[in-house]
Amino acid sequence: MVLTSQDVEQTTFLDRYTGKPGVYDELLDATGNVRPAWNRFHSLVGQLRRDEFARRWDQSQSLLHENGIAFGAFGDPDSPPRPWALDPLPLLIAANQWQQVAAGLAQRARLLDRVLADLYGPQTLLTRRVLPAELVFRHPGFLRAYHGQRPAGNRFLPCYAADLARAPDGNWWVLADRTEAPSGVGFALENRIVISRMLPDIFHGCQVERLATYFIALQRTLAESAPQHRDNPRIVLLSQGPGTPNFFEDAYIARYLGYTLVEGGDLAVRNGQIMLKTLGGLLPVDVVFRRPNSEQCDPLELAADAASGVVGLLQAARDRTVAVANVLGSGLVESPAFMAYLPACCNELLHEAPLLPNIATWWCGDAEARRYVLDHLDELLVRRAFRVRGQELPFNRRLQQWSADELAAAIEAEPHAFVAQERVERSTAPIWSDGELKPARIALRSYVVAAGEGYEVMQGGLVRVSQSSRPLDLSILSGEGSKDAWIVSEQPVSQISLLQQQSRTVELRRSGAELPSRVADNLYWVGRHIERSEAAARLLRTTILRLTSETEVELLPELPMLLRALAEQGQIEPGYVVEGMNLHLPDLRRALPTLVLDENQAGSLRFTVTQLIRAATLVRDRISTDSWRIIRRIDQQFRPWPRYAGVDLTDLLTMLDQMIIDLAAFSGMVMESMTRTHTWRFLDLGRRLERSLQMICLARSALEHANELSGPVLEAMLEVGDSLMTYRGRYLANLQLGPVIDLLLTDDTNPRSLAYQLVLLAEHVDRLPRNRAQPLLGLEQRLAMSLLYDIRMVDVPMLADLHARGQSAPLVELLAGLEERLPRLSDAVNHLYLIHAGPAHQLTEIRLETQP
Repeated sequence: MVLTSQDVEQTTFLDRYTGKPGVYDELLDATGNVRPAWNRFHSLVGQLRRDEFARRWDQSQSLLHENGIAFGAFGDPDSPPRPWALDPLPLLIAANQWQQVAAGLAQRARLLDRVLADLYGPQTLLTRRVLPAELVFRHPGFLRAYHGQRPAGNRFLPCYAADLARAPDGNWWVLADRTEAPSGVGFALENRIVISRMLPDIFHGCQVERLATYFIALQRTLAESAPQHRDNPRIVLLSQGPGTPNFFEDAYIARYLGYTLVEGGDLAVRNGQIMLKTLGGLLPVDVVFRRPNSEQCDPLELAADAASGVVGLLQAARDRTVAVANVLGSGLVESPAFMAYLPACCNELLHEAPLLPNIATWWCGDAEARRYVLDHLDELLVRRAFRVRGQELPFNRRLQQWSADELAAAIEAEPHAFVAQERVERSTAPIWSDGELKPARIALRSYVVAAGEGYEVMQGGLVRVSQSSRPLDLSILSGEGSKDAWIVSEQPVSQISLLQQQSRTVELRRSGAELPSRVADNLYWVGRHIERSEAAARLLRTTILRLTSETEVELLPELPMLLRALAEQGQIEPGYVVEGMNLHLPDLRRALPTLVLDENQAGSLRFTVTQLIRAATLVRDRISTDSWRIIRRIDQQFRPWPRYAGVDLTDLLTMLDQMIIDLAAFSGMVMESMTRTHTWRFLDLGRRLERSLQMICLARSALEHANELSGPVLEAMLEVGDSLMTYRGRYLANLQLGPVIDLLLTDDTNPRSLAYQLVLLAEHVDRLPRNRAQPLLGLEQRLAMSLLYDIRMVDVPMLADLHARGQSAPLVELLAGLEERLPRLSDAVNHLYLIHAGPAHQLTEIRLETQP
C-alpha cells in the first residue's frame, strides 16, 4: 500500500512521540504502546493534520492573550506576573482509575478536617501522643487567636487541594497538601474552557467528565455555612487585590460563581457583624470566601500590617455572625511535617488506613528520624518543616544552594525546623513544542470541596508541566506551564451547568446601590482614562495629519493651536510651542512617536493607556468579557514593541486610528450592554466629566489666541471634537465662530458638546444614592446645576460678535470658570461616595433610597 503525504501526516502526528527512558509516561506504556485511557483521543486527534492542529492552537493562544491571563510565583518578588502558559494536549486519566484516587482524596480531606478540629479543640492527638506536642506548639501558625471558632457543622476544611504525582510503578502519591486557601481552581477552569473550544469534537468524543459538579458543590457548601439568610446569603470573595499572583483567578472565580469581589477595605465590622461598604450604606455579609493567608485577614488580632485584612473578622467568626472559608488557621496542617504522622492520625481519627499515600517524610524534630535523615542526606530532599504560604519559594531556593555539611549543621542546630522527603521521579506526558511532541514532567493539583457529610472531588484538575525534574515547588523557577486534565469515561457524560433553575422564587430587583465604593471609584477612573485616551488620540491624529501633509508649515495656521493643546495634555514638551516653533518641527516629527509611546512620561498617551489598564484590572469582575478584550487589545497594540523600534509618524497614525476604533467599540459596549445601575453610572460619570475638561481645554487653546483664529483653526477644532461631519451637514463649508461655539459648547443635542456632558453629569449626580428626606440639595448637586446653568445661559451670537471686534475675554473667562469648578464637582462626588475607608460616622446601616 502506498501512503499519501496526508496519510503520513496523520499517522505520525502522535506516533513520533517517545517518552523518557526509565520514567512512567502517561501516553505510552513500557512497550511503546498507547495506554487504554488515551486510545480514543489518539484515534480522534490522529484525524487532524498537523497544520490544522497548529492553526487551532494559535487561535486558542490568541484567546488566552486577549483574556489577559497572567500568573506569578506566589511569594517570589523576582517573578512578576507573566502570561499563562497552557499546553494544547490534555492529560487523560481513565474514570475507573480516577475513582480510586478520588476516594483517597476525599478520605484525606476528611482526615485533615478532623485534625484541625482536634488541634483547635480537645487536642486528643496530643494527649495520646499521636502527634508530637513540639511539632504543633513550635508551628508559627498555631496561634491562640485561632481557637474558639465554631464553623457550621464543625467543618474546618470546606476547601482542600492536593498536589499529586505518579510514581514509576503507576500509582499516585500525594506530594503536598493545600489547606490555607487552595489556589489554581480558576486556572483549571480556564484551561478546560480553552481546550474544549479548541477540540470540541474530540472533547465530546472522549466522554470527558465535567468540572461543574465541583463548583455546584462549592456554591452549596458556602451557602449552607451561612449562620443566617441561608436561603439567599450574601457571599463575598475576599481578595488580596491587584498586583498579587492570584488576582486574576480571584476575579475570574468571583464572576463565575456570582460572588462580590472585595478587598479588606471594602468590609467593616459593626456591632459584631461583617458589613460591606456600598454606595447605599452598609450591607451585612454572611460568608467570606477568603484568599489571603489567615494571618493577613485581621490586623487587630493577627499581623498588624495586614493590608488585606478586616479589623474584627476573627472575633466575628468566633461569634458566628459570619462564616469564613476556610476557617482561619486552617493552613496549619499543610506543613510538610504533618505528613510524617498522617497515617497514624488516620488510624486514630478515622479508624482507617490511608487510601492514598503521601511521599515518605521524616520530621527532624524526632531523634530517630533525624539520625536517618543525616545518614541519607544525599538521597533525600530537605525542606522547611513549617510551611507559610507565600514564603517558601525564596527559602527553599536558598536551601538548594547549601552544601551537605551546611545542611547537616543547620539540622543539628534547629532540628524541629526541617523535614526530609524522598525524591520523586515524576511521570512525563507529551507537550506541544515548536510543532513537535516532547516529554515533560507533570504533577496534578486536585481540588476537593465539602458536600453534605462527605467531600466532592473535582473530575479533573490543574496539571503543572515543567521540563525540569527539580522538586515541584522549585520547578516553577525553570518556567512552568499547565495542562487540562480529562477524566475519560466509558459511559456518556451528563450535561451539567451552574445555570440550573432553582425551585425557590427569586425576588425581582433593579437596584445597584450594593456597589462597593472602592469599585465605584475605580469605575469612575476607568471612564476618565477612556475619555482621556480618546481625546489624546484624536488630537494627535489631527496634528500628525498636518505634520505629514504636503502643505508647508507656514500655510497651516491651525498647527500652533494643536501643539498648544498637546503640550497642555503632556504629550509634548512646552519647548515645542514657542516663538520660532517652525525651527523645532523637524525634531518634533522625529521625537513625537517616542514621546507618545513613553510609558514613563506622565501625560503621554501610553502612560494614560497604562493607567486605564490598571483601573480596569481593579474592576475586572465588573467588566464584560468583550469589553475587557477591547481594553486588552488597546494595551497590546499601542506599545513600543521591539518591532516598532523604527516607528515613524505614519506608523503612529495607523496605531491611533486603530485605538480610536477600539475606544468607539468600548463606548458602544458601555452604552448598549451595561444595565443602568450605579456600575454604569459611575463609569459614565467619569467619562462625561473628563470629556467636559478635554473640550474646554481644546476650546481654550484656540480662543486664548484670538489673533490666530481662522477657518483652518475652526476646522481643526471640529475635527478633534469629532463634529466636523455634523457641522458640514448643517452649514456646508461656511466656517464661522458662532456655529462652531454652539456645536462644540452649547448644543445639548451633540453628544460631543460640553452642554451634552453637563446635562448628563447633572442627571447622574441627581440619581446617586442619597437621603431623599433631606430637603436641601447636596454640594455636588448644586455644582452640577450651576455648571449646566452657566453653559445654557451663554449668548453665542453676542460672544461671536464680541470676538469679531477683538473682545474674546468673556468667552475665555467663562471657560476658565467652568474648568475651575469641574474638579470641584469631582472632589465633591469623591468625598461623598468614593472615600470608602473614611470615618465610621460617614457609614450608615440605613438603606438609602436610590434611583437606579
